[in-house]
Amino acid sequence: MEEKGSLEPQAYKALANKSRVEILHLLYKRPMSVEEIAEETNLQPITVRHHLRILEEAGLITQKEHRIGKAGRPCVKYEILKSFHPLSFPKRQYLTLLTFLVKIINLSLGEKKAIELFKKAGFEMGLNTLKKLEAKYDIKEWTPETFKEFFVEKYLREEGFEPEIIEVNKKVAYRLHNCVFFELALDKPEIICDIFHESFNKGVSSALENKVRFLRLKCLAHGDPYCEHVCEWISYQQ
Repeated sequence: MEEKGSLEPQAYKALANKSRVEILHLLYKRPMSVEEIAEETNLQPITVRHHLRILEEAGLITQKEHRIGKAGRPCVKYEILKSFHPLSFPKRQYLTLLTFLVKIINLSLGEKKAIELFKKAGFEMGLNTLKKLEAKYDIKEWTPETFKEFFVEKYLREEGFEPEIIEVNKKVAYRLHNCVFFELALDKPEIICDIFHESFNKGVSSALENKVRFLRLKCLAHGDPYCEHVCEWISYQQ
């Protein structure tokens, strides 16, 4: 098996191509066959296979057999390797530092005060995120459509959460196929997911003048295949 460090140059090469990045975006949502990827990307199957080979050699994806029903040959589909590490140059140890800081905060303040600190930090981050989006895109009013466009499709995608819109009417339902805090969340889901992220959503709700309520239906760190959230307008006329 190749060492992680030896795969990094191949990974940088793989991510330097727009088509391969587009394929990764698709595979974050679900496993797909060559034919399905070709249809979504408007690439020829032979070109898709070339890109998939490079992504697989870089340790970013893997292929597995999927069987539909009991009869017939299984179909080969490609999927994201959730275990690959973020690339950085020079080497950085942000995750190690964050894990250490979380433990130190708990030890120094005690559990009750640490929880209040994470709640406050999450709330302020959510509030400030919406305020920055308002200023950046000159948003005068938040509606389900503007929330979908600027918060989910722009902010969350740019931050690396790989969002997928499920429904938009008087609510915006969306899935996140990646968590930028995933390793830390796996270690401390009760802090990162249940406290920090929930408080972040409350901060977002506050910036929206408490006209919405958030529901978290699924969570990657709690064993689900993706995070799923619903932002529902309490009273909204289309």
